[in-house]
Formats: sequence, structure tokens, C-alpha cells
Amino acid sequence: MVRLFNNLFAAAFTFIAIAACQPAEADNADTEVSIGQTAVSFTAAEGKKDVFIHASAQIEVTSSESWCKAAEEPYATSGIKRFSVSVNENMSVTERTAVLTVARADENVGTITVTQKGHALIVDTGEIKNLPSAGGTFHVNVLSAGDYNVSTGGASWVKLKEKNQEECTALFSVTENIQAFSRETYLTFTAGDESYKVYVSQKASEKEVPAPDMTGMESDARTLMKKMDLGINLGNTLEAIGGETAWGAPKTTEAIIRYFKELGFNAVRIPCSWDQHLESGSDNIVKESWMNRVKEVVDYVVGNDMYAVLNIHWDGGWLENDIPNGYDKAVDEKQAAIWTQIATVFRDYDEHLVFAGTNEPNVENASHMETLLKYEQTFIDAVRATGGRNAYRVLVFQGPSTDVDKTDKLMSKLPQDKVEGRLAAEVHYYTPWQFCGMNKDESWGKMMYFWGDAQKEYATGAYEGKWLSGYNEDYVAAQMAKMKKKFWDNGIPVIIGEYSVCTTKTCNLGTSEENDKAYEGYMKSRAAFNACVVREAKSNGCVPFYWHCEGDLIDRKALKVTEQMTYDAIVEAGKTQYPD
Repeated sequence: MVRLFNNLFAAAFTFIAIAACQPAEADNADTEVSIGQTAVSFTAAEGKKDVFIHASAQIEVTSSESWCKAAEEPYATSGIKRFSVSVNENMSVTERTAVLTVARADENVGTITVTQKGHALIVDTGEIKNLPSAGGTFHVNVLSAGDYNVSTGGASWVKLKEKNQEECTALFSVTENIQAFSRETYLTFTAGDESYKVYVSQKASEKEVPAPDMTGMESDARTLMKKMDLGINLGNTLEAIGGETAWGAPKTTEAIIRYFKELGFNAVRIPCSWDQHLESGSDNIVKESWMNRVKEVVDYVVGNDMYAVLNIHWDGGWLENDIPNGYDKAVDEKQAAIWTQIATVFRDYDEHLVFAGTNEPNVENASHMETLLKYEQTFIDAVRATGGRNAYRVLVFQGPSTDVDKTDKLMSKLPQDKVEGRLAAEVHYYTPWQFCGMNKDESWGKMMYFWGDAQKEYATGAYEGKWLSGYNEDYVAAQMAKMKKKFWDNGIPVIIGEYSVCTTKTCNLGTSEENDKAYEGYMKSRAAFNACVVREAKSNGCVPFYWHCEGDLIDRKALKVTEQMTYDAIVEAGKTQYPD
């Protein structure tokens, strides 16, 4: 007879009742065995479950597979047998089955089927240490039931090349480590809710690093910056997204650089893009053609006995705009890789070449500032590690958002350097933006036409209210004094990497006579603002670099000055001496 015990001990146990069909004439309660559910399932992990069998007589449970075992356990209730069914971990990705045979004396009276799922993924998690600095490939043994994902932990120097299901391997490629320090990451393999981590490290570059060379590098940062009379930006050129001439500037020639020098500018800031000029799939390797072009422009500058400041500009924002997201190892590695390449190419240049780590890093609070400092430290360490003259090169770090007030408030710590007196700070100056940068009214403020105490008189008639108080000559002096106190007085010079009135306004609010007078006041304001910034910057230990793009102040194509009043005012203010 067959009895079903579906509810017996349901609150406390996994219950499986087993019974066997008996001959009609065998009506002996001592020989009765009851059958119910005849299947048990396990996950891929090692496990154990209890099975209960109603039997008064002695019974035996045996397994068909060695990975599955059944053992009788003590149990207090008469007529109920408890067996523990245990399974080893299933070290495969396929499901497996075992059969438990229930026997009374020499007679088989029933079976229980035991199934165990396979893993979705099995990975050999042994460490992969000290891969050659030259790069190459390596394999990781991977068993998988289907597809799986691999994360490189943000490391761009290691990439998954191929998944080979038949050979149960994953092939990875590693780029050359051109840095003077080792690097490491974790590969994370995932499928479903299973994951495995594999540690990977690569040796530092084994290429010989030239010994520190001070030849031509005798000037410390303050001494060097005092040699820069006036600076100008080669704006909207090498940093242009789409190519050097994509933003309207002509291709830079030596004649343009010589013309800058004739005009009195003996320092050129070279904003430069790098991200768009990386080899496809190369993990941060700069194209040789682009590096050669940048070198050509730098040579125009230093070859004419001028000073060059080369940076990684906005560059699509991969570093600067990412700062609010917190520290990112992949961003840091990219910063190190690009600067290592730049520094290696320009290692033999003397002090006429200066490096600047970023442009206008997006920083609003102390947490952002902490992230920026890590990236700036990476820049300094990467350059110094290339040896040679880079061991003494003057390096420029940027204040938060290159804003004077944020820098004064948030930059309580500075990046560290192995060599003393070779760092400079950078801020920019476009204050007030209503005058310097706006060419139409906005919800947050009105466009201003006039700047400077002497130009207040022009804000009349249709131009009433177009002069903004509080941001004129005294304000500029106070802002530059903050930088002197924070940096110059502590041995660190500052560059005003950008300043200008970077928009051109059309005076057409009133009558013809009013508009003519307003235009006169506006042009005087432009000249007065730029002259004031230059004068106050230099008197407070800051090197001013005018933000110039094609047609603004200078026509690079025609090699002529387009705004004589402003140019004359800048040159006159440039005669201001730096502090001792």
C-alpha cells in the first residue's frame, strides 16, 4: 500500500516520504515503507539536507555517485528514519544527478533522485603577477555555462581580447608600461549572481631613465617666471576639437610666433588637446604624428628664445569635468600615461619649456579639491619620473576652477614635489563675467558695457545701469594680492593663465549719438580692464597670459594688431616690475 505524508513535520523539516509497493498478502506494519516526494535539489555549492522515511524496519540508503552521500542520523520519533543527504561542491558548469536507493534487507523499495546545479561560471583565481613592462598577452582559465562579463577595475592598460568557450580560456592584452612605477588591478568575472576576482600586476618600465640634469635648468620657479615679461595664449588652436584649424584659427607658423615676440610677448601658453589624438584602441598612446606637430609648435617658441607653457587643456573634459564624480583610477592612469609620453619627448628641453597639468578643473568643494590634488600629484610624479632635465622643470598646478576665491579658500594643501622651488600655481581672471564674457542679458545677471572708475560716466541714457560697481580697479588689486599672500610670499609664483574681455559687444541700445559714445566708452573699458589685470598681476608676482584667439587683438593671418588701444595699454602695463 502507499501512504503520502505531505504535512508531517512540515514546520521544522524538509520532508520526503518514501513508500514501496508491497504484495497484497503482506499486511505487516513492521515491514511497511512509505514513499512521498522522491526528488531533492541542490545549488552548485556544497550542501546538506535531511530526508525523512516512514519505516519501522531497518532500512539502508545508498548513493550511485561519490559526490553525494546519505547517512542515517539519530531521530526521536518511532517509525521515522532521518537521513542527511550531503553533496560536494559541483566544480563544473553542468547539472549532475545521483540516485539514492532505499533498501530493506536485500530488497530495493524505492529511490530518491538528487540533482545539483552547475556553476554559472568557474574561474581560476590565481594571481597573475609581474607581467613584463613591454606588454603582451595572458590567459585566464574560465569555465562558463553561457556568456559572462569582465571588468578590468578601471584599468585601461589591460583589455579582454577573446573569450574561447571551447578551450575554456579568456585572452587578455596588456599595453607597454612606459611609466617608472608598476601598476596593478583586479579583473572581475561575473555571470548571474556569481563573481570571481583575479589580481593582475605589471612591472615598471625597464627602460633606462636618464639621471637628473640641471644643465639649462638653473632657474627656480620664481626666478624663471620673472623672466616672462608678457604672456599670450595660442588660443583655439592645438586644443580645438576636430583639428588645429577647426575653430577658425590658421595653422600655426613660425612667422606667427615671431610676430608675437615683435609685439612684446615673450611667453606663449599652448593649450593642447590629447584625447582626440590617441591611437585607436591603444590605451592612451598618443599618435606620433600629433606629438610631432606639438613638438613643431613648441620649437617655434623656444627656438625664438621665448618661454612655452604646454598643458593638457579641457580635452573633452575627461579629467576636468569628471572630478565631481570622485577619484577614478582610469582617469588617473590616463593622466599618468599622457604626461609620461609628453615629458619623455620633451625631456631634453631646457627651462624655456614649462608644463601645466590641467586647464580649468571643475572643483566646487573640499571633496572635489581632494580629487584634484591626486590628479595633480600624478602629473608631477609622472614628469619627475622621466628623469633628465624634467627632474628640475618648472611645473604648474591649477587652483580649483582656476578661480581666485576658490583657490584662496579651498587649496589648503598643495601637491608635493621632490625638488624644491620648482612649482607654480595657476588661476584665470574673467571677473566680472557680465563685462568680460556676456554678450546678452541672462536670468542671473545683466550684460555690462563699461568697466573701470573712469568709464562710469558712459553709463547714461539708454546705457544707464550698464556699469557694475564693486569689481573695478580696487577689486582686481585685492584679488591679485590674495594670490601674492598665498603663493608668491611662500616661494611659489603664479600664472594668470587666461585673462581678457573675451566677447565683443555691439553698442546699439540708443540713438546714433548715444551708441557712438557708448562704443567709445566700451573700447576704453576693454583697454582699462586688460591693463589693470596686467599691472596688478605683475606687481603681485603673477605672470599674465592674454587669452587670444584669431581676430581678437591680433589677426594671425594678416599679422597685424586689430585693437590698438587695448594692445598699447597691455604693453604699457607690462612694464610693471615683479616683486622681489
